[in-house]
Order: sequence, then structure tokens, then C-alpha cells
Amino acid sequence: MPYHSTDTVCGFAGILPETLRRWRRAGLVATPGRPGYTDAQLSAVLRVRDLTAEGHRLCDVYAVMKWPALTLSGGWAFREEEMLLLLQRSTDQDVQNEMRKMATDYCTEDFINRYLRPLNLWLRSDLSSEAAGRLGRFHRSVLEQWRIMSVAAAGRRCVPLFLEPVSVTDETEIWMEAIRLTGQGFRVEVAEEGQRIARRRHEHHLMWCGNGISAAELQRFHLRCESGECVMLTGPDTGLRAVKPEQCASQSKRPAEAGLHKFWRVQTKTRWKKSARLA
Repeated sequence: MPYHSTDTVCGFAGILPETLRRWRRAGLVATPGRPGYTDAQLSAVLRVRDLTAEGHRLCDVYAVMKWPALTLSGGWAFREEEMLLLLQRSTDQDVQNEMRKMATDYCTEDFINRYLRPLNLWLRSDLSSEAAGRLGRFHRSVLEQWRIMSVAAAGRRCVPLFLEPVSVTDETEIWMEAIRLTGQGFRVEVAEEGQRIARRRHEHHLMWCGNGISAAELQRFHLRCESGECVMLTGPDTGLRAVKPEQCASQSKRPAEAGLHKFWRVQTKTRWKKSARLA
């Protein structure tokens, strides 16, 4: 009978080891023997992965596994509503505890794409008087979750990756992407503002484009590719950023002005030479 290690099971399911341990403590997956996880246990992990992808609590997933005919309601919409209430009424510590719990209950891909990113979009579109306060608390909680996950990744065998924000639409999106990549098994170094070179050794370099890429940055990307670096553009908008009309006018005006000044300098110098010869 084949057996599977924890790393293999996590790789198949796309989850962190902390999430697998959480599922075992919740009674959703049997504890493996010394050789590792059996095929039946791996199938159970994959089933839990599918059930949690809808955003149901682990206790609800446990009930469905016990009574398959049971129908669940709610899902991610309920989880988002719970977080919004915490952001409005509870302390920062309560918000961070809930976010940490969500990060270990669910696959990181679902945690980011089905939970944090929709919340971030909703909070940024909110125009109420308390919107700025909720958004600030949400951003701080995301940063804290990234700190916790990066510390945990430093103690595991992870692939080092350099994440460089070329353009962003908001200050939170790059940290959500860092959390998502950490959940995929990377040890992520996020570049600071103006930083172009990683401070640690890395095997992969991602240039995050949340709002397009300039011609200069695109040229830098091509030069890195030609040098053999493992670099890739990623993000919701990797297209070339359009240059504003006033920038085009100023850029086209400068060479013309420079050429005109050069012309007048040459003409003036020629006149002085002719005057000297006549004299």
C-alpha cells in the first residue's frame, strides 16, 4: 500500500501544513500512522478541501461528512459579513484572531481570492463615514497575517521568491498576493519602495503589475529575461501603461526645443566667423 508524506498531501490539496493539522484536530481527517497518509486519507483530505471551498465552517463540514444528505447554507457571504461586523464593533486583536483562524481553516487560494480580495474591494468602495477606519484596521490585520505566515515559512523548506510591486491599485493587494504565494510553498521577500534587487537569494522573481507597466519597467523586464533570470510579469494588469497626452506633448516638445536651440547656436557661431573674416 502506498503512503504519502505531509508535504505530498499538502501539495495535492494546495493547503498549508497548519491547515492539515487543523483539519485533523477538527476530526475531518484521521491521524496518519508512522508510514504516512494512506490513499483513503488523501481522498478524505481532498474531499474536505472541496467542501471548505464553499466557505462553510469546519463544524458544518464535519456534519455534512457525517450526514451526507444535510444541506448547508451561507458560505463565503456569511464569513464576509462576520468580518465586517468585527471591523465595526470589535478590537483589532479580535479581527486579527478571526483572520488567523480563517487562514488556517481554508486553503490559502480560497482564503485570498474568495474572502480577502472581495472584502478589500467592498471596503474600498464604501463611502460611509466610518469606512476609512474599517479599511485601516483591515489593512493592519492583513499585514499581521502576512507577518505570521512569513515567520512560519522561514522554518519550512520553501522556494525563495522575490515579489516586486511594479504598480499597485491599493496598498493592501501586494500583501494579499504575498500571503497567497506563501500558501503555495514559497518563502516570499516583498520589495520595499524603490527596491529593485532582492536582499536574499531567490529562485523566482515576480514583477507585480496591479495597474499596468511603464515602458521603462517593461524594458527592464526584457533585459532581465535576456540575462537568464527567472522573472515573470504577474498581476491583474500586465499591459503597457498608456502615456498621458500631456506627457507625450512634453516629451515631443523637448527634443524639438533642443534641436531649435542647437540650430540657433550654430547660426550665431557662423555669423561671428563671417564677421571676423570680413573685419
